[in-house]
Amino acid sequence: MPNTRPRRIPRPTATRPTVGVEAAPHATTHVDDDSPGTTSESVAGDMAVALGIEVIGTFLLVFAAVSAIVVTRANEVTGAAIAAGLATGVLVASLGHLSAALFNPAIAVAFAVTGRLSPARAAVAVIGQAVGAVLGSGAVAFTFPADALAKVGNGTPGIGPGSTDVGAAMVEAIATFLVVTVLYGSWFDERNRSALGPLYVGLAVTVGTMATASVSGGALNPARWFGPALYNGTLANAWVWVVGPTLGAVVAGASYQFGFLRSRTS
Repeated sequence: MPNTRPRRIPRPTATRPTVGVEAAPHATTHVDDDSPGTTSESVAGDMAVALGIEVIGTFLLVFAAVSAIVVTRANEVTGAAIAAGLATGVLVASLGHLSAALFNPAIAVAFAVTGRLSPARAAVAVIGQAVGAVLGSGAVAFTFPADALAKVGNGTPGIGPGSTDVGAAMVEAIATFLVVTVLYGSWFDERNRSALGPLYVGLAVTVGTMATASVSGGALNPARWFGPALYNGTLANAWVWVVGPTLGAVVAGASYQFGFLRSRTS
C-alpha cells in the first residue's frame, strides 16, 4: 500500500525585531530562542550609514533646539521645549527605519549596557553624535548675530539660580529616565510598538525639558550640552550634563530590558 502518512511541515524560524545603530527597530533577524532583547550584529545596514545618520540627526536636533533658545531669548521655556521635542520626534520617525536614530550619547550607553548595541557600535554612535552637536552649534553661531548668541550663552545649559550641581544632575537623570522609558515602551518593545512612538518620545522630551529648564537648563542629552558649551567655552560642571542623563538612561534601559521585557516570558 502507498504510504499515506502526512508529510511533516518544517516549523518556520521565528523572527524578532532587532535594534541598534546598525538596524532600524522594524528590521528583523532570525533567532532560535525566545530570549527578550536578542540583537544581531549581522543585519542589514552598515556602520558608515549609521554614523552618518547620527551625525545628521544630532546636527539637526541641536540646531533646532539651540535656535529656539536664541529666538526666544531664553525667556520662553515652552517654545524651546516644544522645538526640542518636535525635532526629536520627527527625526526619529523619519530616520528610525534606517538606524536606531538615537541622537543622544546617554541612550547609546544605555543600549550598550542592555546589550542592544555592542560597545564598538555604541562608541561609533557617540562619536557621530558629538560631531553632529558641534556642527549644529556651529551652524547656529554662523546664522545668528553675535549679540543674540551672547545673551543666551550660545544656548549652553546652565545651573539655575539657587540650584546646586547635584540637584541639576538629579533632575537631568530623572527627566532622561522618563524619555528612555517612553522610548523603550513605545518604539522598541514589539508588544506595544506604535507608529506614534516617535511622537510619544518627542512629547517626553518636551515635558522633561519644561520640568528641568529652571534647574539644569533641560538638556537631557550630553550632546545637546557639549556642542553649545564648546563654542561658549564653558565646560565647567560638565559631569552634570554627562553623568546625569547617562545615569538616568542606563537605569531606565536596564529596568525595561531586564525587568519589564523579562516579564513576558515569566
